[in-house]
Formats: sequence, C-alpha cells, structure tokens
Amino acid sequence: MKTVFVACSMLKAEIEKVMEELNSENRILFFDAALHVDFDRLEKALVSRLEDAGKDEKPAVLVGTKCHPEIQDIIARYQAKIVSGINCIELLLGEKMKDLEAEAKTFYVSYGWLKNWKKIFVEELKWDSVDARINFGYYDRIVYIDTGLHEINDEEVLEFYEYTGVPLEIYPVDLENLKKEIGRLIG
Repeated sequence: MKTVFVACSMLKAEIEKVMEELNSENRILFFDAALHVDFDRLEKALVSRLEDAGKDEKPAVLVGTKCHPEIQDIIARYQAKIVSGINCIELLLGEKMKDLEAEAKTFYVSYGWLKNWKKIFVEELKWDSVDARINFGYYDRIVYIDTGLHEINDEEVLEFYEYTGVPLEIYPVDLENLKKEIGRLIG
C-alpha cells in the first residue's frame, strides 16, 4: 500500500526533492500555504486532500503538529500519520531549532515564506508596514532557512527587511531531517 502525502505548499520544492532522492512514487497533494492564517479554510483544505486519498493509499500529513489547533483530531478521522515537527521550519531544522531558539528571539522563514509573505501578511492578514513592525517587533532576528534549492536576491531580502524592520540572517541547512520524517511516514 502506497502512502499519499497531504502537504503544505510552503515546502513544495523541498518535499519534491526529498521524494526524488528517495525514489518515491507516492502521490503528494499540496494545499496553499496562505491558508494557515484561517483555521477554517486550512481545515477544509486538509479534509479535502485527505478525502482525495485513494482506497489503496494510506494518508500521511506533512504539516506541522501546531499548524492547526485540532490537527490531531482531523487526521485521526482519516487514520493518517503526521510528522513530528511542530511546523515546516522544524521539519527542516529538527533539533537544530532548539539551538537557534536559545540564541535569540527568532522568526523563521523558508524560501516558501519569503516568496509568499505578501500573500500571507499583506493580502490575508491585511498588515500594513506599521502592523508588521508591531508584530515583528518582538523578534531580534529573522532567520532564512537556506536549503540550497533556491536563489534569493538582495532585493527580496531588503524588501522583507523594510516591511518587518528586523534583520534577516541566512542559515544553511540540508534536507536530512525532512527526509527522515518522510521516510518514517512511508515506512
């Protein structure tokens, strides 16, 4: 029986790369990352994708355990497995996240976050630059988790910095923790 993955598009390229490295032919059903700002819409997307799983497939969820307050109840209805990470960043960082957390108050972004921040913060949450500075003002830094799969340009970084007012640091990471989590769900 194959596993069908329900996944957030925030890590689409990273998930696809790991599946390729694992020579996995399992289906992946993505949903829009911006749905995280609305729990009702996120639940509908999760349920819709879980219902799309075929009878010969076992569902597995590549969404953090804290991305929805009722995610455990939702996946239990479909006898699905879920990753152990609380969010997409922990899926990439694993135990390294604790070390980074100990250093400073940190907000994390992946490539998906950097590409979708306007959709999430400006369009969905309706934050102008004042709202952004108030909400991001708690953080000492923003850490960009660089998997090496994407190039970011200085203009993107500068635009996000101007919006948040918080310096952005680049932190390189491999895909091993994500690969371990996906392997655990397939096995």
